[in-house]
Amino acid sequence: MTPTIHTGAAAPGGPDQARRPQRPQRPQRPLISVVVPSYNHGRYIGACLDSLMFQDYPNLEIVITDDASTDDSVAVIRRFLRDVAGATASYACRYDAAADVIERAEHPRYARTGRRIVFLRAGANSGSTANYNRGLAHCTGEYCTFIPADDICHPQLFSTLAQPLMDDAADFTYADMFVVDDDMRILREFRLPEHSFDASFRSWYLCGVAKLYRRALHDRFGPFDETADADDHECFLRFALGGARFAHVPRTLYSVRSHEGRENGLHAPGRFARLLEHSKRLVLMAREREPAQPGVWREEMVRHDAPNADDAPESRAAQASAERHPIIERVVLTDEERSFFAEGNGADMPPPRSEDDPEARRG
Repeated sequence: MTPTIHTGAAAPGGPDQARRPQRPQRPQRPLISVVVPSYNHGRYIGACLDSLMFQDYPNLEIVITDDASTDDSVAVIRRFLRDVAGATASYACRYDAAADVIERAEHPRYARTGRRIVFLRAGANSGSTANYNRGLAHCTGEYCTFIPADDICHPQLFSTLAQPLMDDAADFTYADMFVVDDDMRILREFRLPEHSFDASFRSWYLCGVAKLYRRALHDRFGPFDETADADDHECFLRFALGGARFAHVPRTLYSVRSHEGRENGLHAPGRFARLLEHSKRLVLMAREREPAQPGVWREEMVRHDAPNADDAPESRAAQASAERHPIIERVVLTDEERSFFAEGNGADMPPPRSEDDPEARRG
């Protein structure tokens, strides 16, 4: 006879939760803002967002910014938001032999605390760099980064990269990575050299994509240049020349996905050739210039910048970029109550539903 399976928020006769030792309260860690720029990555963005939700770092702000995708990306993102708000999972926890019942305990699929999610949807495609800046303008964390929607973050990525920042040993940290295929088979490991200005900027651009840095660097040196082909290379060289302290963390904490879709957009043959040419020019510029003293950028901010960093010219540049490419939908999923605040064209909107939602079809 097949045993009956009971599911509930707490399994009858299950382990006494009150007897479990309580975890000590950890001090609040700095908020990390992660921008996830999306354009036609419906096939991959769900896995990327899951890899962020299951980070072991306890205080993340995830800013998803969709650049007018024409595939099912928006539906996938909305489904993710609904799942974060209320999806549950369960596990078998006890077998009651007398009743021949397997009891199950139910729990939220995603963590109920430590995550704030912002979803921005653009009305028209503005390009990858403008999409980065749109997300950046909505970040509130002390540290920030951006993660392409088809990549995967390993669970310890941010807790590991944040530590040197919290110790005030660096302003910008980066780690090694795997290159994987569509089936997550590892094609190769990309180990970066120990950081020096010569190795990371004068030989070639070698800071990788698994990075985390102080958001104040953008306040001091500006957002990504929307006219640049090698936009990250150009921006991070600005940081380095201005005295930002870089640190390489020699651990593989990230997976870059290699797939046919990368042959479009940034990696399309024509644009990729322009990117390489721009990187060559940036390397030559780095060879002709000396970086400022490490850490001097923060002293200059204190001396010259506005008391409120949001009023600094560089911060206004990021805001201006966002205003040039307006959004038609903004959804905020709060950490405390898993409640939605949504707005579109100035009007309140209901919680998002994907096109395959039966209630949406009935409406």
